[in-house]
Amino acid sequence: MAKQVECKEAGIDCPFMLRTESDDELVSFTQQHAKKTHKKDISKADILKIAKKV
Repeated sequence: MAKQVECKEAGIDCPFMLRTESDDELVSFTQQHAKKTHKKDISKADILKIAKKV
């Protein structure tokens, strides 16, 4: 089952959205985006907590 992460789900006004079947890919790309765009580090656990099954 695919999972989806959106910045707006974390309370950030940003259009970023990622949907993938792979948890590793979801975490990797979301961490890269958060670091580059928002200058924030986010843990794997926090990403998977806000991810929605779609």
